[in-house]
Amino acid sequence: MNYQMLLEISINLDVKTMMGILILGNLALAFLTLQYYLYHESDHEKLLIKRFGIAKILQATAWILLFFRGDISDIASVYFGNILLFFSFYLDSLLVLRMNKITKKIWFGLQIVLLALSTIIFVVFEILLGIGNIRIAIASLGVFCILVIPNILNITNKQSSKFEKFIGVISLIFLMLLLLRAFTSLFNEDISLFTNSIFQSGTFILLLLLMIVNGTGFLLIMYERSYALLRESSNLDPLTQIHNRRFFMNKADAYYQRALRGQESLSILFIDIDFFKKVNDIYGHLFGDEVLKIIAKVISESVRPVDLSCRFGGEEFLTLLHNTNNEQAVLVGNRIREKIQNLEFEENRKFKCTVSVGVYSGQPDSDRNIQHFIDNADQALYRAKESGRNRVMSL
Repeated sequence: MNYQMLLEISINLDVKTMMGILILGNLALAFLTLQYYLYHESDHEKLLIKRFGIAKILQATAWILLFFRGDISDIASVYFGNILLFFSFYLDSLLVLRMNKITKKIWFGLQIVLLALSTIIFVVFEILLGIGNIRIAIASLGVFCILVIPNILNITNKQSSKFEKFIGVISLIFLMLLLLRAFTSLFNEDISLFTNSIFQSGTFILLLLLMIVNGTGFLLIMYERSYALLRESSNLDPLTQIHNRRFFMNKADAYYQRALRGQESLSILFIDIDFFKKVNDIYGHLFGDEVLKIIAKVISESVRPVDLSCRFGGEEFLTLLHNTNNEQAVLVGNRIREKIQNLEFEENRKFKCTVSVGVYSGQPDSDRNIQHFIDNADQALYRAKESGRNRVMSL
């Protein structure tokens, strides 16, 4: 009963009242976005948040101009109001594309073309005809064209979350109703912006719903992504941007248990940069940091995605090779060693760097753990150093 009463009250609301709600709602979202922007740290996401806030301010401004239709000049209300609405929804469409990591320029170029066509067609028909129902039809069709492609891409994008797809579906439902409104307006000369009807009320109710879902949804998605980024950052070494020791040990134990169940071989490479203390002493710590970054990149790019690497501490790195025997692990170790030996450093082209690699391979058993493999790889590394460095030794 309560839902029926709420629906009846919503339908009976006049268009101006619902416009007022849209104005206040968009201003509230802009304020919330500003607060979120001030406390956000990711530069890339701050740009998205900033654009979202601007879009909400522009939409609020557009609805204000349309709200005062008849009380202010037609140039401000009709022309600027609708064009501003087109542009604000265009900004929304770009946000949808960027949030879905769509980078092809063709989609962004298409949005500019649709914005330009919508604006030009609206202005031309307004100058030539200036008829209320035609104005509503073209404005509705323009918003539909600007928003429909990004939302379809959002729904069909495999990387979109369920929540993002839900927002896309809600948006498409609104757009289909908007399209129906456009065609209905063409054949109804009595309809105008402030005409009260079930169809008009339904359109504005869905527009209000879209504002709420899109606004809160955007902020929730940004929060979700920030949390995921923070969680990922906590697993990375801040200097080299490969996994840190804590993450490696947690993951490596899971690898060990899986290899134990599948009776598969496991290999550990213990990698140490030769004479790294001299690098810092002679060339300085900034150059030493650059060496660590480059070597970390070489190591991570020399193994498979299924394998696991980390900065174990200082100039030491660990790599776990899944389902790999000793012979294969030695080959990987030598490949890494040779790549590092042949590196050229832009800051000092005469500088040469080498690494020693200790390898331990075997099949896990229930009486031992991953630390047993690491300790044995460390012993193999010690032998490699004792044997003259810049070599791979297995135990």
